Amino acid sequence: MSNKETSKASYVDRMNIVHVLPALTKGGGEKVAVDLANHAACTGHEVTMLVGWPVDRELLEHKISSAVSVIFISSGGASIILRYVKLILWIWRQRIWLANQDIIHCHLTFGAIFGSVTKLLRRGKRPCIVETYHAVGMPIPWPKRWFHAWLLAQRDGIVLMAEDMFWRKFLSRHKHLISRTIPNGISITDTVSVGKKQQMNYRNVIGVPKSCRFIIGSLGRMAPDRQPWVYLPIFEEIARVIGPDVHFVLAGDGPELNRMRSLVEASGLEDKVHLPGIALDPFVPYSIMDLYITLNVGPLTGLAAMEAASSGVPVLAIQLLPEYQQNAEDWIWSSVDPLELAGYAVKLIQSPSDRQRLSEKQIAFIQEKHTTDAMVRSYYELYKICIISLSGDKQ
Repeated sequence: MSNKETSKASYVDRMNIVHVLPALTKGGGEKVAVDLANHAACTGHEVTMLVGWPVDRELLEHKISSAVSVIFISSGGASIILRYVKLILWIWRQRIWLANQDIIHCHLTFGAIFGSVTKLLRRGKRPCIVETYHAVGMPIPWPKRWFHAWLLAQRDGIVLMAEDMFWRKFLSRHKHLISRTIPNGISITDTVSVGKKQQMNYRNVIGVPKSCRFIIGSLGRMAPDRQPWVYLPIFEEIARVIGPDVHFVLAGDGPELNRMRSLVEASGLEDKVHLPGIALDPFVPYSIMDLYITLNVGPLTGLAAMEAASSGVPVLAIQLLPEYQQNAEDWIWSSVDPLELAGYAVKLIQSPSDRQRLSEKQIAFIQEKHTTDAMVRSYYELYKICIISLSGDKQ
């Protein structure tokens, strides 16, 4: 290998990577960013996490490897407009440092705007601007989706977690973009065992009676785009069939939590549906569940559902795409019909052997398709292709 080739290989193989996101909260996009950063730092790359503002460290920050540098752009507490003003000023002041990075990896809207401003100021062949779009298929208003598409068109590389018609058309109009579909992955080693005493304590704290035999639940942010109210008609039907033996847990915090409490009361399920708020350790609520119900957009599901399945809880899904046809390769059975989904859930609750078979099948699928290792390998390949493309080396 020539000296030039050796230099190129070294440059590509050891990268300076910066992940940009608004805050270290308990969301799927934030979890992906932390997992990517931790893996890269532990494999010899220089990794920095640029975070818009600090939040409670116990939400996610404590999961970041000590090998990752964490920098907060502002101290928080400011208005949204002021936060973005501070972001632009920070980029201008740090433009020389940014020019020495190989990859700026953007996450969520805050990261996307960071990437666009950084690219506008770029004068050389670095940094490459890569974005993971974490909202594929989510029911977001068209003006917001148009804005996201406008930002994505400015990238050197983009990652979609799954494909849908809108983004397929977008990519056909922007053939210059280097793009990949990379499913989210989870670390199997993160799965933890929760003891019986801890399970009973959690049940007592959230109000599940000792007489309850079955618990069906979910975990996620209580936000409008997550539509947490769609669970209630399913729970009503399951409760009607099974009776007092079943209770329901919807763990998570967010702006819709108080509204959900009102909706639960209005539905007459206040004694059976428990809304305990945020779960700092998600494996505790998973450990008391017999069945997990999530939201799917086509075949796409969230990280929480993957974690639940990896911990041994069988997973079913509410399908958010009305036109979606169940595929034999889908690892999570889904339906747009609440009564159909409730009927399948009742069948599984009443058959421990069916639950066990489904759980084993889903664990095997995750281990094959949705591990962190599989995810990060695909990201590294994309990073390298983007670096080589931006450098002008077409080899």
